[in-house]
Amino acid sequence: MVMLVASVTTTVSAQKKVDPTGTWTYTAADAPYEYSSGDIVITKEGKEYQVEIVLGEYYKVKGSSVKYEKNEISFTVYIESESVHIKGTFDKENIKGTASYTDGTIPITATKKK
Repeated sequence: MVMLVASVTTTVSAQKKVDPTGTWTYTAADAPYEYSSGDIVITKEGKEYQVEIVLGEYYKVKGSSVKYEKNEISFTVYIESESVHIKGTFDKENIKGTASYTDGTIPITATKKK
């Protein structure tokens, strides 16, 4: 098991750094219907990354505590007074990760819009 983790860690660290900025269409099949798909918009101002979740045409939620390093992003959004911590790993044009909240942790995937 340790060898597997070490080889995965080495492979990930050897990958080229991905530019996370742009719009990413996400799906979270296990989330409540109204939050199961949308866009994650990532921008950069100076050295700081900013994230906004866009659900439908009018509902936008800004992320806080945004961190991006070694092709991993993490941030928190507040949806209906619920803190949701999102963490994902970039692989060129895709993100795979999780969304964690009081009811548990669900998988989330995203693809970069062209």
